[in-house]
Amino acid sequence: MLKTLLLVVAGLVAGLAIAFWLQPSFEPIEADAASGTASVSRSSVHDDALSEARLDTLEEALAAEVDQRVELEARVAELSAQLEALGQSPARAPRADQSASNGPDPAIVEQRARRRELAATPESRERLMIERLTAAGFAPDRAEWINRRTEELRMKALQEQYDARREGRAPTGDFGDNTLRTELGEADYERYRTAMGQPTSAGVGDVLASSPAERAGLQPGDEIVAYGGKRVFDVGELNALTLEGTSGESVVIDVRRDGQNMQLVIPRGPLGITAGVFRGRPGGFPR
Repeated sequence: MLKTLLLVVAGLVAGLAIAFWLQPSFEPIEADAASGTASVSRSSVHDDALSEARLDTLEEALAAEVDQRVELEARVAELSAQLEALGQSPARAPRADQSASNGPDPAIVEQRARRRELAATPESRERLMIERLTAAGFAPDRAEWINRRTEELRMKALQEQYDARREGRAPTGDFGDNTLRTELGEADYERYRTAMGQPTSAGVGDVLASSPAERAGLQPGDEIVAYGGKRVFDVGELNALTLEGTSGESVVIDVRRDGQNMQLVIPRGPLGITAGVFRGRPGGFPR
């Protein structure tokens, strides 16, 4: 019995020993785990290195841009100093619709007003014209008559141009200007032209050297209001009057200078001036 018990215990011990001996090792798993941890650590280190490299690149680009800005500002300061040395101001140029005093340019304002009138309806344009004439001192009924008469004369001029082209000849007539001038009279015609934004004199822009105008005493900025006793409203009328009479004869011209009226004597013929600018309209070539 005892012998049998000892055999059983010995068998159990032997079995446990064999089982313990045959137990699988966990070292590869632990090694794998350790290898995985090392791999993860190496990946994190790689990402951190990339981030630092990108940060360094951005910092270098920012530093380069700052250097360029500093260099540009230094160049601008150098150019400004050169301009000041030449007696010029590096200030910004005024906008196209502003003068040097930072105010609106009258010529630009007038051009915009005319564009608005052209874009308006016929009824609006008629109302604006009557308002202008009334503001110039015409009575409302007189202003309405002038407006209607102007349109009639325009239509007459268009018909004359049409007939002339069909008949192959040059148009004749004054196209309404002289007719309206005769019907209104000199004083009212001048008010009409003022209301319409048209010149009422022949402005002198420049005086050519050794010209009859220079010898007569004309100066830039003068306004010629009469030539040989005849009222002058623009340069075209002045040129037409120089062709009348005898070439070279002495002619008296009425001049307005700085608000003062004076008379000068000049020989009939080319004056030797350039037309001045009126309400933004450029002058022409020597007359």
